[in-house]
Amino acid sequence: MLSGDTPVAADVTLSTIDYPVAERSGHVDTYFGTAVPDPYRWLEDPADPRTAAWVEAESNLTDGFLRTLPTREARAAQMAELLQQPSLEQPRTAGGHLFWRANDGVQAQSVLFVSRGGRAEGRVLLDPNTLSADGTISLAAWYPSPSGRHVAWAASDGGSDWNTWRIRDVRSGRDLPERIEWSKFSGVAWTSDGRGFFYSRYPEPADPLESSNANMAVYHHRLGTPVAGDVRVFDTPEDPALMPIAYTARGSGRVWLDLASDMLTNTLAYVVPGPAGGRVRHLPTTTPARYEVIAQDRFHAWVYTTADAPNGRLVRVDLRRPDPANWREVIADGPDGISGVAAVGSRFVVDYLDDAASRLEVFTRSGRSVGEVALPGFGSVRTITPRGDSPLAFVSYTSFTQPAEVLSLDVGTRLTRRWYAPPVPFDSADFVTEQIWATSRDGTRVPAFVSRLRSLAPTGDHPTWLFGYGGFNISLTPSYSPDAIAWMQRGGVYVVATLRGGGEFGETWHEAGTKFQKQNVFDDFIAVAEWLVTSGWTTADRLAANGRSNGGLLAGAMLTQRPDLFGAVVPEVGVLDMLRYHDFTIGYAWAGDYGRSDDSEEMFRYLRGYSPLHNVRAGANYPATLVMTAERDDRVVPAHSYKFAAALQHAQPQGPPLLIRIERRAGHGSGASLQQRIDMSADRLAFLDAHLA
Repeated sequence: MLSGDTPVAADVTLSTIDYPVAERSGHVDTYFGTAVPDPYRWLEDPADPRTAAWVEAESNLTDGFLRTLPTREARAAQMAELLQQPSLEQPRTAGGHLFWRANDGVQAQSVLFVSRGGRAEGRVLLDPNTLSADGTISLAAWYPSPSGRHVAWAASDGGSDWNTWRIRDVRSGRDLPERIEWSKFSGVAWTSDGRGFFYSRYPEPADPLESSNANMAVYHHRLGTPVAGDVRVFDTPEDPALMPIAYTARGSGRVWLDLASDMLTNTLAYVVPGPAGGRVRHLPTTTPARYEVIAQDRFHAWVYTTADAPNGRLVRVDLRRPDPANWREVIADGPDGISGVAAVGSRFVVDYLDDAASRLEVFTRSGRSVGEVALPGFGSVRTITPRGDSPLAFVSYTSFTQPAEVLSLDVGTRLTRRWYAPPVPFDSADFVTEQIWATSRDGTRVPAFVSRLRSLAPTGDHPTWLFGYGGFNISLTPSYSPDAIAWMQRGGVYVVATLRGGGEFGETWHEAGTKFQKQNVFDDFIAVAEWLVTSGWTTADRLAANGRSNGGLLAGAMLTQRPDLFGAVVPEVGVLDMLRYHDFTIGYAWAGDYGRSDDSEEMFRYLRGYSPLHNVRAGANYPATLVMTAERDDRVVPAHSYKFAAALQHAQPQGPPLLIRIERRAGHGSGASLQQRIDMSADRLAFLDAHLA
């Protein structure tokens, strides 16, 4: 353990770093009459020999630098201790079987187990650690059939979003012959008889890691038949950006289709299974919003929606008279945003966000509240999984100091008990979390969670790690991070900012951080950073900005907008080229939050105004920066990070290090092996140690 150790600074006063040469081409794009240079366009092509050579050279430079940092070895040992702990995910119930994933603490990937009769002891059904020598093929998704006879499971190779689906016979433990390729972001929706399922896939792409994903279609597969004969049930060639995803809801008889081309709104359709896959019927809607079916019976569907309800509500739809004018409200829009709804037994369990933390309330099918569920503390409910038709459910619960534990909930009594609690190699009582409120530029109050050792006082000089996201209606609620524990064990302060663009306070909060309001997200983060300084927790040179994906955009914007406010910046798998993000893989689906550079001249100018890549300037005095990406990231392609790092190194060849860490056999974040997670965490922590000391 490193608790109480004092960080030791590396020699980071390098006058010159011998960065790899990145050729600056004369490539120029024109947007509404404005010429925009893109000198590193060639880095978008992973097949270009220059790209391969640059990636290799940058990796050698960064790996050599990180491995010599004073705390790197100790941080790796610390992360190994925190990560090498047993874990178990909440089970799913099917036909009297329980299915769950668990890890003994030292396995590269978690293993799928099955048992009968609700027992917590089971047998191994699928071990993904046998699928690759280096542990980088993961079990990305799994769906048991209604009877529990079969499990459809998806493998991800090297962290890719592309999945290969197989069907495992639960009794024999062997897979059926069929393999389904080129599926991405898809689940599996079994028919009630268990003889087949619906799924989504794309046409085979020209380049799996770069090509824009288009023309997703829903297919029906019947067990034991060739995949080539799968029936195409739904597609929209007139709208190639639409992503139809099949899923089931509590009850039987229909498979539902989530129809969305962005991450803001969707519509619904359903399939009545039958010959040739079945008939598709659309549910009429009048308001652009989000819709999700929670439960159904012979004639009705209970739908969660944000239509005319920025915080969400639940309505009952009579499918014989499905016009919205006939919808009946069951649970009304309220002061707290709804994070999720689950149908358990004859009741609904609603997960509300109360100042960005979970609050569970139980309702009857008619919408009458029967009271709240007492949770273990100030934390977050991840998922609620019904246990068949019983009044019982599994609840996954976490907090800043509690790894995800499994609670068993009885909705009749509203009582919970711990079904599984993972061990931790520390005393959670040593830590404390407080919620503070900063004031953003426009006067909006912005909360943040400040976590630290209980013994720590605001002396003004603590190394502080500020994390944020702020986008796509995604809520950052209290959740466990081994990296945060490691940081706090050595006297660091860990802060999670609740920014506009997220979903913590409903749709109004989300929309306030989108498109022409995106700068609000950055201003909110800046406000929290300045609060940390003025409140005596830290100083600018001991404060780090960090985020992943859309949060990587946030960190990149902090680097280019306020380099004076941070001692280190770590953008991870970030969206950093805001003029071209929509041209790669699934990037077009983010336009609902961002807008596109080809929408209008006004939108182009706004995006260019904050795009991290296009705002790198010589002489800006950038702090130490570690750009982190993965070579096989086919969601936010690594070209974003490549181009950004090259631009930074060109603009500032002297001074604090501006490095890029490129993980080779990994993607956007999921599916990384245990050793990869240890190494990534140790590198990040050691880098922050060295530059915030």
